[in-house]
Amino acid sequence: MWIIKAKGESYYVNHVTCELAWSTKETPDNNHTKGSIKIKKCLLVIDDDNCATISHLSAEDEARLSGKSKIIRIITTSGYELKKFLDNRPHGVVKTMGGACSRTFYVSEIYSEKLLTLALLAVPNLRVLMPNEDYYKWYDQFEQEDIDIDAIDYDDLYED
Repeated sequence: MWIIKAKGESYYVNHVTCELAWSTKETPDNNHTKGSIKIKKCLLVIDDDNCATISHLSAEDEARLSGKSKIIRIITTSGYELKKFLDNRPHGVVKTMGGACSRTFYVSEIYSEKLLTLALLAVPNLRVLMPNEDYYKWYDQFEQEDIDIDAIDYDDLYED
């Protein structure tokens, strides 16, 4: 296992491929690590096999990643509770996506850590999607209207 730290987040990966030049940073006073490898201005991509690739950060990638408002993508199987919670709060379109065993997932975007904290308390089975996950990527690829709260399968209310 390797640990990659980027933008305050730690990612545990099985393999790292670095396509850029790097330098070392010694930290002898740190009990956990005596040194690290430092790479600036790079793009980190973690694939489905949990392998990280560190490559050149294009101007397009930099613009996309340095947006002023932070977008937090969330996913849950509890669509009714999610839609009810997001009602009258700023959020992205709630999209439905299929999963294994005919399960339905509900994915949306919220724009603040405070709202995320409230959502984690109010909506069962809610978690934050990381950019390397398929559902995160699929959110951008599929056009869909906001879900109709009255059309939700009420069996979702009773799932564990």
